[in-house]
Amino acid sequence: MKLVEQMNILVTGATGFIGTHLTRALLAQGFHCTCLVRPTSNIVELTELDNIRIVQGDIADKASLKNTMADVQVIYHLAGQIGEWGVPDEKFFAVNVEGTRNLLEAANSGGVKHFIFFSTPGVQGKGHASASEELPYNPPHIYEFTKAEAEKIVMAFSEKGGNLQVTIVRPDFVYGPGDLRRLPLYRAIRDRKFFLIGNGMTLLHPTFIEDAAQGFCLLANNPVAFGQIYNIAGPRTMTVREYGQTIAKALDVPLPRLRLPILFARSLAKLFESASRINGRAPLLSLSKVDFLTKDHGSDISKAVRQLGYRPRIDFREGIRRTIDWYSQRGLL
Repeated sequence: MKLVEQMNILVTGATGFIGTHLTRALLAQGFHCTCLVRPTSNIVELTELDNIRIVQGDIADKASLKNTMADVQVIYHLAGQIGEWGVPDEKFFAVNVEGTRNLLEAANSGGVKHFIFFSTPGVQGKGHASASEELPYNPPHIYEFTKAEAEKIVMAFSEKGGNLQVTIVRPDFVYGPGDLRRLPLYRAIRDRKFFLIGNGMTLLHPTFIEDAAQGFCLLANNPVAFGQIYNIAGPRTMTVREYGQTIAKALDVPLPRLRLPILFARSLAKLFESASRINGRAPLLSLSKVDFLTKDHGSDISKAVRQLGYRPRIDFREGIRRTIDWYSQRGLL
């Protein structure tokens, strides 16, 4: 236990949904945490925690990282530019690729032992019902492309044979209390504005945040994980239809029967995207959203189960109940 108490872990992206839960989970296990935050970040939740140190810096600014590695043994690198409409490609490269390179170099110079990089199953593309870590890269959009490039940098750094060990983790479709990105989807289902595209039998792989955080904690300075890539996902895949129906039931509303043919939905998405390039507002329907609802994306977690002892336990029905309760208690749904 003393070794755990003495270990100091730096978390980037700690103010985000996954980062906040991960930081809390690490603290609960007895680790000390240093959180790297930008000057503009909302750190209210972090300041309420014990055994935590907050330092300012920006992974896209190499000079700002110079003094952030003091007494740090492990880095969980979650910070990144997420896939949002209207973000220029240059921003994705500056943050996801060069930012990761900057942090790796600072970690190596600072004597950090273990660098854990958070990527996405999307680097392998969609269309896989149970993707293993060994599938080749096939990123469909700029976000996934830059994450794939960052993965390559991380693994190449490992192959140099230095003292810094690396691990890549690909969490799949993480949801739960605190996740505001999917709030519009839940509201759409509540308001009966959600619709299926195609037959609704596309596979998704939801992962409750507590299961995900438990899996991430298994990686810290774990020699088994050095040089490895791991999928972290929930207990099972499910269809888009079951996904929507489960949320609708938790909200006590029926799921609308409206379905759009895939080709029609793609044509509609192209029109919306064209309009968005003119007005600057996010499209009501995009090609990436159509792909999300019509192309399988499940993750094979057998490697994490076998090598790390990862055991996801929260089924989607229970997880979504907890999630809806959290929104309801705060007047968000």
